[in-house]
Amino acid sequence: MSEHNRNALEVSGLSYRYRGNWLQDSGLILNDVSFSVREGESFGFLGHNGAGKTTTIKAILGLTRPTTGSITLFGRDNRDPDVRKLIGYVPEQPYFYDHLTVRETVTLFAHLAGVPQDQVSSSVTTALDAVHLLPRGKSPLRSLSKGLTQRVAMAQAIVGDPKLLILDEPFSGLDPLGRKEFKDLFFELRQREKTLVISSHILEDIEFLCSRASIMVRGEIRALLDLSQLHDNVDRCYEITVEQSSGDEAFRRLCEQRFGGVGESTFRCSTQGSSCRYEFSERSHAEEALALALQEQISISLYRASHGSLEDLFVKLVQEKAS
Repeated sequence: MSEHNRNALEVSGLSYRYRGNWLQDSGLILNDVSFSVREGESFGFLGHNGAGKTTTIKAILGLTRPTTGSITLFGRDNRDPDVRKLIGYVPEQPYFYDHLTVRETVTLFAHLAGVPQDQVSSSVTTALDAVHLLPRGKSPLRSLSKGLTQRVAMAQAIVGDPKLLILDEPFSGLDPLGRKEFKDLFFELRQREKTLVISSHILEDIEFLCSRASIMVRGEIRALLDLSQLHDNVDRCYEITVEQSSGDEAFRRLCEQRFGGVGESTFRCSTQGSSCRYEFSERSHAEEALALALQEQISISLYRASHGSLEDLFVKLVQEKAS
């Protein structure tokens, strides 16, 4: 993918204070939120429930007016009607007219997106094909499952060939096949240098699909991450996996006695099927435990050093803010 100097999206100093009525201030929902997304980038937008992600997305789309701050899309104010034509959006809970068919629904959105009249039919066919809905073109929306409705939501988002796609929980309701097909579609869109902003609770998908990500906690951006260097932001873990046997329980008690009280979260043990997994945050403790296992002739199936995941960092940041 070619490098771009221009930002597709820039959010600067965004704050939003919700008021229940003109006398009552219900609190600060967003607090000085700032981040940018480069053209052609796939960007993960993460946060716990109630963190302010959807409010931020609504502000970007012009559906909510922020209290302070500015938002630009491709260098232009997001309130400019022309620049909004460059955006495709999949909401967290898509809703469509029940009595329209799949093709009629996507055709409606093609007109709303400004697709030229002589290109509407072919654009709708292309969009439906991309989400594997061509055979369901004549099906009424009321007959579709949640997963198929999610495919319609994606089709309406891409039918106008937007430069920027904002996807709020795009995998919601999809079965494993649908998730794979959406991932393939996202990679294809990136190859076409589309910009993707993906909000998802499935952190493994963000790690897989995105080059950078932000983590929002209680209305504030707590981290902006280059996911290719994620290991620089999370703790290293040393893992020993042993097969359960008659001597395993004694080894577990020995580890708990020797390492369980040494520092916070220094030692953890979990059972996985016929195996027991021991995790150590200190290399010296892991090596000492390994020597003990060998001494006790415990069957060792795995010893490795690994970095924590995006999920580990996410949980850490949320818990720090809550404490």
